[in-house]
Order: sequence, then C-alpha cells, then structure tokens
Amino acid sequence: MSGPRAGDRRTRIAARFLAVSYGLGAPVAAFFELRGHTLSQRFSLPPELVYLACAVQLLCAVGVLIRRLAPWAAAALTVTTLGAIASHLRIGSPLTALPAALYTLVQVWFGLRSRGSAESQSRSIEGGETP
Repeated sequence: MSGPRAGDRRTRIAARFLAVSYGLGAPVAAFFELRGHTLSQRFSLPPELVYLACAVQLLCAVGVLIRRLAPWAAAALTVTTLGAIASHLRIGSPLTALPAALYTLVQVWFGLRSRGSAESQSRSIEGGETP
C-alpha cells in the first residue's frame, strides 16, 4: 500500500486520532480542573490558562477534520503541546513530557501533510476541477 492514496489514508487516520483524543481529553482535563484545580496546582499555572488550553484543544479537535483548517489546527495544537512539554520540564518531570512530545511529532507531520493536501485542493477548485 503505497502511493498518494496511502498517504491520504494515513493523514485521515491521523486527523481522526487527533480529533478523538483531544475531543475527549480536553473536556476531561477541564472537568478535573474545575473540580479541584489539579493541573493548575501541579504546574503552578493560573486555572484560566488551563481552561484556555482546553478550549483551544477542543476547537482544534474539530479543526483537524476540516481540510482547509487542518494545518492551522495542527499548528495550534503543536503550540499547546510545546507548552505542555515546557511545563513538565519546568517541574522536573521529563518522563511525563514524553506523551506531549509524541503528540507534537504527530501534529507536525499531520500539519505538513494536510498543508500540501489543502493547497492541492484549493488549486483544483481555482482551476475549475471538482475535488
């Protein structure tokens, strides 16, 4: 399974993975933060910043499923995971930063792949072709 179709399939799988994991994870994190300020206390952050990160992640979970927004959503998710990595390293917990680092790699790969896909789609629309 190689060629352009295999690449498109991997990109769609990555989009669904990101959408589901952030679509479920962000509300759960916000709920736990609301119940006991667990994340803000652990990382010495204001609770509002945790809520903002959760809101961005939830919006981007939808954005990665929309082809034209996918590269931008992946970029915004990458910013949030880089912040998570920095927070984990700041409190001296490098092993717990590993999942955020892996997500960062997936998001950068996905953003680059979806950027090319969005550009080719817009070129075909401008040229009068149907996507």
